[in-house]
Amino acid sequence: MKKIWESLLILAICFGFLGAETSAEIVYQESWGAEEDSEELFRSPVALAKDSSGNIYMSDMGNHRIIKMDSYGNILATYGKLGDGPGEFNMPFGVAVDNEGNILVADTGNYRIQKFNAQFQFIKSWGTKGKENYQFGFPREIAVDQDNNYYITDEFNHRIQKFNSDGEYLLTIGEYGKGDGQLALPQGIAISNNNEVYVADTYNNRIQVFDVNGQFKRKIGGPKPGMGPYQFYHPRGINFDRETGAFYVADTYNNRIMKFSMDNLFLYQTGVFPLLVYPNQVLPYGDGNLYVTDTGNNRLVNFFEMGLSASYIMSVGNDRWHDKQYAGPFDAEVDSEGNIFISDSFNHRILKYDSEGELVSKWGSMYGTGGPLGYGSYPGQFFVPRQIAIDKYDNVYVADSVNHRIQKFSNSGVLLAYYGSYGTLNGYFQFPTGVAVDRKGNIFVADSENNRIQKFNSLFIFQKSWGKKGTGDGEFFQPMQIAIDSQDNVYVVDRINNRVQKFDNNGNFLAKWGTNNGSGNLDPLENWGEGPGDLFLPTGIAIDENDLVYVMDTSNNRVNVYDTNGRFIEQFGSFSGRAGDFFSPQGIGFTNDGEIIVADGLLHRIQFYKNQNN
Repeated sequence: MKKIWESLLILAICFGFLGAETSAEIVYQESWGAEEDSEELFRSPVALAKDSSGNIYMSDMGNHRIIKMDSYGNILATYGKLGDGPGEFNMPFGVAVDNEGNILVADTGNYRIQKFNAQFQFIKSWGTKGKENYQFGFPREIAVDQDNNYYITDEFNHRIQKFNSDGEYLLTIGEYGKGDGQLALPQGIAISNNNEVYVADTYNNRIQVFDVNGQFKRKIGGPKPGMGPYQFYHPRGINFDRETGAFYVADTYNNRIMKFSMDNLFLYQTGVFPLLVYPNQVLPYGDGNLYVTDTGNNRLVNFFEMGLSASYIMSVGNDRWHDKQYAGPFDAEVDSEGNIFISDSFNHRILKYDSEGELVSKWGSMYGTGGPLGYGSYPGQFFVPRQIAIDKYDNVYVADSVNHRIQKFSNSGVLLAYYGSYGTLNGYFQFPTGVAVDRKGNIFVADSENNRIQKFNSLFIFQKSWGKKGTGDGEFFQPMQIAIDSQDNVYVVDRINNRVQKFDNNGNFLAKWGTNNGSGNLDPLENWGEGPGDLFLPTGIAIDENDLVYVMDTSNNRVNVYDTNGRFIEQFGSFSGRAGDFFSPQGIGFTNDGEIIVADGLLHRIQFYKNQNN
């Protein structure tokens, strides 16, 4: 079980930063699944807050709105829509209620904080994009101290900014680093009953405690991820029980909620993957009730505490299971007839559409119905399906990651074979994420947690493998998707090393590119680039009919285009919820008439583009 939790970094919805504006040659065409959802259908819910009347406020990030609910999960009102005017939002992450009942929203994609009164009437806003005071790189969560001062986690600037209730800047806490008082992509924040500032120092895998003047006091956990009672794996949310002083942590990549006493002593944990997928925040409501944003499952979950444990009670939010509703779409591939296949990862299914976009079939457990309980391990079922490959006979291969296998289907969805199981020997896998097939029918698998590529012939007889964990040529740290060019060369997205590596068909190293010319670093934050051709935690890759290499620069929220030697050509997309932009784009494919298909992971949509040069 430990490997399941450790490997969930492979499945991460890594929150991104900035990208370039869409290229003049590559033009947005349309989206599937981008329409505004009904109020009962959430899209990547994140932060939570409670007012003095017991109403709950939730940031429904992907729908660009704040949802107000009562304690039973009944929706009372929704506020906001996509835009940059007062009361409009672009992917809001944080929400808080101050000591006077005013509502604060971290309007992340607009790089600002908005303040409203209790009736959600606009009062003021402040902030722009940047690194100076009053500017933000990624304003994420908000906490309020006893003096009604506001603390904002400025994630990509690795700091906390403190403001008074009028929005006037007071001070900065933290800077980038791993030492005491330093931060690496801080996300969650909360203020204790004795006015201490608790920060989820996310990429340092710890909680740090400061006084209100920014002085470091102590820490819990870090720096390495772990599953122990005082360990974390990219924690994102913190909140306090005001009656007892206990605090709760959304330990996101361990898919659990942890409770600590007011003296920072571990009390218990609850949650298990996939019934919790990337929880972002936990709200102790009182009377033993806890509310958790189950972000990967697009719902709000209610737990009830009983002593040193908590049990699931109910969830709020409908499943995203209709024909063009997605939950973490990861890849898009097209067969010779123009049919489009989508791996809808957290719905645990494959969707097949015809060339006109009409749904043909759904594959997976319960006939591809999807939802948090849509996973399965029997033949033909999926548990977080990732990359798709299609051979010259239009057979379909799926990297069935958490089942540690590759499944092969006919074009109509009839299971033909499945290969592999959990392990480290040849022919075994640990969370395979990528699969590709060359012109001869050889099958290449990105054996992600084993940090290697395995090659099989068309009968799935093992041929060879290459790679180990490292930064050298032919070494990997979480290889993700794979692509094959017209000469049957093999391209691998080496995610944590922020690069792409190119090999011949037998695994001989040919080239590499990305940040710092593809030199690699096992700490991606030490090797993070945003310039032309740089990569930050890339995921997907595909090669078009002209042998142009398209790479999903996932956490820079853009697509980079290279030639087969790694020479950068152009890029398109940027960090925004607007049509044509991205938030954590995952996979890419091409229609038979030359359109580019992008699986926009955290906004749960499929976007289409046209390269006007083709």
